[in-house]
Amino acid sequence: MKKIKFFLFNFSLLLTIVSCGESEEFESWEKGGYSPSVIEDLSISSTASDNATVVFGQSYQHQVTTSGSYTGTKTYSLSNNPDEMTISSSGLIEWTPTKASQITTHSDIKITLTTASNYILSQTYDLTVTGTCVSGNVMSIWSEDQRSSSDSTNFLGNITAYTDNASSGDICGRDNASDCTAENNYAYYNSSLHLKHGPTPSATKGSIFFYNQYDNTTNIYLFFFFGDAGNSNANTLKLDVFSENNSTTDNVEVSDDSGETTRYTSSTYCGASTTCYKGRYSYNSQNSDGAVIGPYSGTDFKIFVDIGGTSTINSDTLTLGNLDSFKYFSKDGSSFSLGDVDNFTVGYSTSMDCSN
Repeated sequence: MKKIKFFLFNFSLLLTIVSCGESEEFESWEKGGYSPSVIEDLSISSTASDNATVVFGQSYQHQVTTSGSYTGTKTYSLSNNPDEMTISSSGLIEWTPTKASQITTHSDIKITLTTASNYILSQTYDLTVTGTCVSGNVMSIWSEDQRSSSDSTNFLGNITAYTDNASSGDICGRDNASDCTAENNYAYYNSSLHLKHGPTPSATKGSIFFYNQYDNTTNIYLFFFFGDAGNSNANTLKLDVFSENNSTTDNVEVSDDSGETTRYTSSTYCGASTTCYKGRYSYNSQNSDGAVIGPYSGTDFKIFVDIGGTSTINSDTLTLGNLDSFKYFSKDGSSFSLGDVDNFTVGYSTSMDCSN
């Protein structure tokens, strides 16, 4: 007759099978804070080290995924992680490096998963932050209309403004001898823009970015333009722009031609937004088109740009015309191709401090 006995010694569980005067000892489990009394059919299937680089000021995300038949409660935690890095109840790790001292390799970040029965899995990895620190505001970009709330599933990334910082002298304007105000940076003449700070114009792509003359903190302007003089096909583009929660009064700073960019403040046109703009642009191989709107300031402003569907301002069909795509550009070198996204929101996210 076979007898099974259980013994508990010094917080160790020892399973011994006694049969015919002989014993067989099986693996024992330490009870130092947990006891895997049930070995769950569960493993971490994602590899955090596959997503181990993030550009300074950009948003880092990693979704921990698991495999196996276990369907019970799982709890996630982090240790040895950078300040303000978080992990959600579903295992989504999120972090935005915003301090100069965070531009380094963060070693041995540990992800820990614990089941209801205290079965524990862990994974350790390194995360490297690249790039340089530019003090000032960081904005974010989301797909679809995010004016009233920010849906993390529509988050595309963080963005930084192009700046002059007064370090390069008076290099803007038609004579290249003027301050780089928003108007002079756009430098519209000869039926085309002549940017000093911003992305390279393209004949087939629409471009959008933020610009600040001084310090990337206040008086930020939204630039958008389409086409390139001498290369553009005949094109017609229609869009709506809606502004909310701006601490300053925004207006049309630059518009290539009279009547192409119209500002409204009435709820009949703007709905719940404070101001809105009807952009209706037509250009050919001889010119480019676009506008500058601003300034924007504060820590809560949102700008919704609609370039598809039907206008809520005058029921026009909004269209990109003959453009191949529409892209957002960030000073840090990153860009966001909007592709099939026919509307998006940009707005304030956080601030960077390069002194620490």
